[in-house]
Amino acid sequence: MITEGISVIICCYNSALRIEKALEYLAAQMVNDIKWEIILVDNASADNTAEIAGSFWSIIHSDKINLNIVSEPMPGLSFARLRGVSASAYEYLILCDDDNWLDENYLQNVYELFQANKDIGVIGGFGIARFEDPLLKPFWFDNFYHGYAVSLNAGEVENRDTVYGAGMAIRKSVLNMVTRKYPMFLEDRKKNQLLSGGDSEICMRVRLAGFRVLYSPKLTFIHFLSTNRLTWDHLKKLHTGFAKSNVILSLYNKALNTQSLKLPPFYWLRKALYYCGIYVKYWPKHYLAYSTGTGTTDEIHHITWKNIALNYFEYNFKTMSIYRKICTFKNNGQAG
Repeated sequence: MITEGISVIICCYNSALRIEKALEYLAAQMVNDIKWEIILVDNASADNTAEIAGSFWSIIHSDKINLNIVSEPMPGLSFARLRGVSASAYEYLILCDDDNWLDENYLQNVYELFQANKDIGVIGGFGIARFEDPLLKPFWFDNFYHGYAVSLNAGEVENRDTVYGAGMAIRKSVLNMVTRKYPMFLEDRKKNQLLSGGDSEICMRVRLAGFRVLYSPKLTFIHFLSTNRLTWDHLKKLHTGFAKSNVILSLYNKALNTQSLKLPPFYWLRKALYYCGIYVKYWPKHYLAYSTGTGTTDEIHHITWKNIALNYFEYNFKTMSIYRKICTFKNNGQAG
């Protein structure tokens, strides 16, 4: 039985220094006669995130809106999200990171968009960067802002292939549908490992199931960016994580854009050799980028190509079985 309302799921790993601001913005939500709740998932934190969150919420919001704190001992964002979903009471889910500060109309707008568009499975919003120290904004940030789940302008309402996981809203019934038969192939952040791609995989499964993925600038949030995440070393790790998800996401794209149920012979090897080839071809140019140590787009490209190639070698023949499973989502008209 589907219960109308909104469950905001906040997955936390050592979030003691960030969680109060996220909760403060949630407490300011302007919601008209909509049932909603907050599920805070403590994902193997080594600090007192749960205690701080519970104490802060009791002070600023008393018992008007329920804050349900649950624990997920298995490290990893994907595990934490599934725990949050299982604990949620309502049909509309919002995945709110601990450094996302949602606009006061965010929940109301999510509800109205879902109510008005029954064929929408996922809705994503417009992230605005807020730097811990504006004077320390990196010179390269405007070239790589997408990796930080923010945009430079709001744009228009439109269908998209994927949206940011930060602030993502999804129908619980659809999420259960697309994960019922096969678990997600990609892992997301795990403690200090910058793995990625889980958000995009959700969007692609939702599209294979016949639902739309919508972007709306009505869903506006501030993404607080701490200074320690704005180093060149962190950016390289971030893009290494993006590259490692490329194989799986490429298989989803292929299934979405072709009728073929099979991959060509040695598909994985051809792709691996292709990325190895461009990695080697541009090595002389990119060596200069590495040697300067100042950070360039060329260096990020080089890191990306190398890791995509390695990932194809790692998956090798497993790409065939994964692709067959992905195609079953599409052929059944629903994932699962």
